Amino acid sequence: MGMSTHCDAGCGQGFDFEDFSHEQLPGGVEKTHFTCPHCGREYVAFYTDEEIRKLQTSIRRVQKRFTDPKDNHEDAARKEAELKSQIKEKMEVLRARMEGGRGGE
Repeated sequence: MGMSTHCDAGCGQGFDFEDFSHEQLPGGVEKTHFTCPHCGREYVAFYTDEEIRKLQTSIRRVQKRFTDPKDNHEDAARKEAELKSQIKEKMEVLRARMEGGRGGE
C-alpha cells in the first residue's frame, strides 16, 4: 500500500509513492528519500551511518523480547526507549552534517 503526500516545498501537487529510495553516499552514509514525480523535488526522510544501523539492529533485538511472555518487558521497554533516544539524536546530528546545517527539508 502506497503513501500519500503533497509536494509542499515544490509544485504543490499531491502524489502517492510506494516506497522510499535509498542512496549510498560517501563515508558509509545511506540517504533514505522519496521524490515528487511531478517536479522532481527530493524529500529526505533520514540519513543513517554504520553506527545508527547497528543501533537499529539492537532495537529490533530488544523489540523481539516483547514476544516472549517470560521476558522482563519493563527492562525491554527501558532499553528500547534508550535506543530510540540515541538513534534520534545521532540521526539529527548526521542530518545537520549532511545538509550543511540547513533546516529540515
